[in-house]
Amino acid sequence: MKHLNSLLLKSDTWKEMLVDNQRMVRISLSEIEQVLRLARLTPGLAKYEKALHQLSIFFDKAFDLYRKEAPDELSELVALWERYSAAVLQRYTGVIAVELRAADHIVSNIFARFLSQVPNQNVAYAADVIPLVYGGEGGLSAYFTHPPELDRPFAIINLPHSAFANVWQWLALPHEIGHDLYATVKGLDTELEAALGDRMRKAVQDGEVKIPEIDFDLTPYGHGRSIKYSPGDFLAALWQGWANESQGDMMGLINCGGSTIVGLQQIIGFGTNGMWRLRPGPDGGVRDEPEPHPVSYVRNALNIAGLRLLGQGHKELADEIEERFNALRPADTHVAFKFGRTRVDFARIEVGELVKSAQLAAEVLLKHPLKVLGDKSYSQIATFTEEDQEKVDSLVEPLSKGDSTFASGAGIEARHALGATVLAFERDRANSHAINRCFKHFLI
Repeated sequence: MKHLNSLLLKSDTWKEMLVDNQRMVRISLSEIEQVLRLARLTPGLAKYEKALHQLSIFFDKAFDLYRKEAPDELSELVALWERYSAAVLQRYTGVIAVELRAADHIVSNIFARFLSQVPNQNVAYAADVIPLVYGGEGGLSAYFTHPPELDRPFAIINLPHSAFANVWQWLALPHEIGHDLYATVKGLDTELEAALGDRMRKAVQDGEVKIPEIDFDLTPYGHGRSIKYSPGDFLAALWQGWANESQGDMMGLINCGGSTIVGLQQIIGFGTNGMWRLRPGPDGGVRDEPEPHPVSYVRNALNIAGLRLLGQGHKELADEIEERFNALRPADTHVAFKFGRTRVDFARIEVGELVKSAQLAAEVLLKHPLKVLGDKSYSQIATFTEEDQEKVDSLVEPLSKGDSTFASGAGIEARHALGATVLAFERDRANSHAINRCFKHFLI
């Protein structure tokens, strides 16, 4: 008896078999309908019924499309469905109700605070719903979101299970909400990136920032051409590529103040390593771009500059954060942007020049009026005042002591309580358990 198919000795047939395997990846319509039914039985999801029905239509169509045109991506589509369904099932079962209730309170406060100030005609988001948090995968730094794109009516945010006992790192949530808002406000990405690009070109032209020309030969990598940038175009491409992540950081600042930087430093550190990527482009070509997260060293400088722009009332905390940055940053004189995952330098830029550009970027991100925001800037839509910082400071001691009434004072919002977590942890790490428990159980 012959056990194996001899046709699979041919590479073409073998590849066809692998594609057939991929096409078998599916989520049944009955499973989607069952999740929808459970959502209807979950009081906290009642207002999501229409949005979830729209989501089911998206997945039904997406599975058919991917099966025909991109079967190798079906597994990723299944993973996305699992995350959306987790957001429903975790609420239905109540297994992690305490964490999700606290996270939802934070997201609702920050998301609505910004979006309510944006002209309605520029908002592409399901009415009356907020991004849903779910207890997800990854380590302490594995925060990410799936924004409301491609006909998905609302976003979901991954709050890693491993961070359930590190609430001070939940300060990453405002950043993820920033990504969702960036995708929600129609035209925001285009207008903000254009403003950043224009400012960086002008900075180079006027001699405010000095950047070398870039000429990188792609021949060793199978492409018979070079990547060339003038100094101004390179700096513009860099900050346009960093725009989404950078504005996410500003969303943290205008909601929770300098605390977001303290939490961010725990996650990203202070390094000078950068990456420049090559990706498939239209018509079989390629396009190049920076890795979307700003280099950690530069990102620290961006956030510190942003905090100072919010007003003199933040100077004391900004000085402390900058002191830590100066103490822990590497002594490197240049940022090396490696080409992809190689060890080859695509570009080497002086750290000091990139820090100057970060200060200019902070001004654009926070202060530049944008038409899609009703001719307002980010900091005019929402900001973090000296009074906000005083509220945060007032919560630190009671939170450290596990006082169940810590967030019950007049004018205290979830964002203030979130900002207090990392300062409480800084003050007394020995009481981290009390901080975690008190914040999650008594935030509302």
